[in-house]
Amino acid sequence: MLVNENELLVVYIPATSRALVFRVKSVVNRNYRTLFYGPLPFTAGSSLPTFDGGTTTVPADGVLPARAYEPDGITFPLYGAYDSTDMWYLPEESKDRLFHVVHEVTPSFVRVDLKIPIGVTQARFQRERVVVGVEKDFGFNRGFYEAVHLPKIHYGYRYANDTNMSVYTSVKFTYAEYIVDIPKDSELIYSILTRKVQTTWVTLPISVYDPSIKDAVQTIYGFEGFPIYGQEQRAKALEEYSKLLKEVKI
Repeated sequence: MLVNENELLVVYIPATSRALVFRVKSVVNRNYRTLFYGPLPFTAGSSLPTFDGGTTTVPADGVLPARAYEPDGITFPLYGAYDSTDMWYLPEESKDRLFHVVHEVTPSFVRVDLKIPIGVTQARFQRERVVVGVEKDFGFNRGFYEAVHLPKIHYGYRYANDTNMSVYTSVKFTYAEYIVDIPKDSELIYSILTRKVQTTWVTLPISVYDPSIKDAVQTIYGFEGFPIYGQEQRAKALEEYSKLLKEVKI
């Protein structure tokens, strides 16, 4: 799913029914896209809640105990990064950058979901009626997650082990660091969003439009994305896209 130079990437936000459209000008890490990060950042002696009630203790660094789950979302430390506690975080001044991250966990049966921003549960069933996720019966992936990391937002990954054995964990990232801009042609935007132009789409798991997401997107890009129109709404779409393109900051 990673994108190459001069290809197009759409990042869709379900909560707003809007999409951000990017042209990838450069892939900074074109020849080294794999990062074997190592164990998940669980610390020996820390406590995690369990599916059965109560808490359990992490027995060693990188171990996910039996029947335990991560409740709040974690980030991945990296010394020297903009934020040394979160390697995928980009500040506002990096508005022309994106991280596209494919996240593979071992063992592959480990449940995975994502909070955007960290601390905000996004997985929902029947609009807002049922909150789901790694600690529920559904609303998660197993061993795999793909996301595009937008600047100025901390993402929080969550994990759960629904087996009766504690497991040593590891994570591999296949990623791309893109330098991007937003195409300034309303006809092209319309063709992209009506699927007439070949494009890679990534849907972010955002069903709750937290104010921090809105602030980040507006601050970084100058607008909240392009609304989706049907093919029979071409004139309306082009008019709206032309107005929005005047607000774009990159």
